[in-house]
Amino acid sequence: MLHSENASPAVDEEFLHGPTGTLTRLAGAAELAAVNELHSRCSQGSLYKRYLGTRTGLTPGEWQHMTNGGTALTWVTYSPESPEHLIAVLQLVGSAGGGSAGGSADLGLLIEDPWQNRRLGTALVRHARTQGHRIGATAITGTVDRQNTAMLRILRSLGASLSFGGGSVIDAVLALPTIDDRLAPAQRERHPGSVGMASAGCLPRC
Repeated sequence: MLHSENASPAVDEEFLHGPTGTLTRLAGAAELAAVNELHSRCSQGSLYKRYLGTRTGLTPGEWQHMTNGGTALTWVTYSPESPEHLIAVLQLVGSAGGGSAGGSADLGLLIEDPWQNRRLGTALVRHARTQGHRIGATAITGTVDRQNTAMLRILRSLGASLSFGGGSVIDAVLALPTIDDRLAPAQRERHPGSVGMASAGCLPRC
């Protein structure tokens, strides 16, 4: 079943991002090559914002962990015209010992450069925020570069707690919605801007 971006879809269903016409679904264990091809098409700036360092892809071990469905969830985004050409990858990875109620999860997002600044990042962050409870998380944590004003703006609009992490980064904690919030009208989740988040390194502009 296909859902719009604001419909709080079940974890195993696709959702449509209207402004870009793209689809997002859970990633498969065999899609590492396509994900790494996405990395190869991204600029060094986008990769740095995602990882706060030099990184060109994911290892098989990392991908296996990110797609196991127990302590981590990963989604891929694509255009219906080219389903094998991935334009974004989103990861929600539980903290060490994750899966227990009340835990936190790191949220990682990489979007191919031509698809940035089109509100796709905002939609994906909202999607992950509604799904974190499936791996026992009650909050999303991450780190954002202090120059990433778009991300800071969206985090503030979502009610995140921000604190200086030292150097050029800011630590963020974003509470996940309660069950009642997840069932509330879609308008409650609508926010301006276009941003993305990343795990344990950076939350890049999207």
